[in-house]
Amino acid sequence: MNKRGFGKAVCLGGIAVAVAGLAVGFFSRYWIELDVFSHLTLHFVIAILALAIAYFTPKSLQLAVALLVMAAGMIALGSWGKLSADQFQVEARTPVGERALRVMHFNIWGRNQSLDDVASEVARLDPDILFLTEVRKRGQRLTAMLDRRFAYRLPEKGRLARSLTMYSKYPFSASQRLRRGDGLSIVRGTLGADWQYLNIVGTHLSRPPDIQDQEREILTVAKLVKALSGASVVVGDFNATPHSAMLELFQSHTGLRRVTFLPTWPALGLNLPQFAIDHIFISDGLSLAMPAIVGRYAGSDHLPVAASILVPQCDTERLCTGDVK
Repeated sequence: MNKRGFGKAVCLGGIAVAVAGLAVGFFSRYWIELDVFSHLTLHFVIAILALAIAYFTPKSLQLAVALLVMAAGMIALGSWGKLSADQFQVEARTPVGERALRVMHFNIWGRNQSLDDVASEVARLDPDILFLTEVRKRGQRLTAMLDRRFAYRLPEKGRLARSLTMYSKYPFSASQRLRRGDGLSIVRGTLGADWQYLNIVGTHLSRPPDIQDQEREILTVAKLVKALSGASVVVGDFNATPHSAMLELFQSHTGLRRVTFLPTWPALGLNLPQFAIDHIFISDGLSLAMPAIVGRYAGSDHLPVAASILVPQCDTERLCTGDVK
């Protein structure tokens, strides 16, 4: 085989491997342990595109072209979400008969040394509901700063507050805190009548390769959400991408709709996140005032996500019916 033939063979072999990776990710719907491959869906597509372009270039350029196109694809993927960071400051028009609730989730990372930056980004996005994960002991100083902005907090103290904290500008009519022995933690706050008793659920799931733990946890969260009356918003670090069977499983069990899709992790180093693992889900009957965004870098290995959610009032939808549990 001559050198040109060898280069073409390498390109075709790489495309075959990437296509196989896509297929394995697809079959995670039938064997959940394969779900880790689904997280690489976009990267497999980038690799196929890069190798296909390299296949048709001169032999002396094939390797360079493949590497350059792959690098450009990953840079574009990492830059994609950050282009939305300033859009949330633009006040969206709220339709008559609806109220806009700004919801933000941020995994602030346990080793984050830039808590002032976290507080500044929260102030910039100005959410009505803020859910933080990986708070840790260092978060006590952050809590002191955020308590000036938010009147309500769940939980107010205890071990759970070191990992998950939900802040609100509005009072909760009911709340629930769950910390299981297997590590799963959930915080749920239900807003009052002014918000049609909207449920806000926050959680943080295990990361791959602990697929079985992740599946068990996501089914536990789904069971809790299904038992709630009225509409729900679920936020958190799911450690799963929009292409994963794990998120499809959650949506199929709850009927909720995912409104996030932009990459949020890893934000360290070059700050070019490749994976969308921080998410917001909403019930039918709820909508968005504008597409969900990712926020700016604030010292964490994650970028925050935020959405302005439109909540219909009593005279427009049946969301106002139902008892609080």
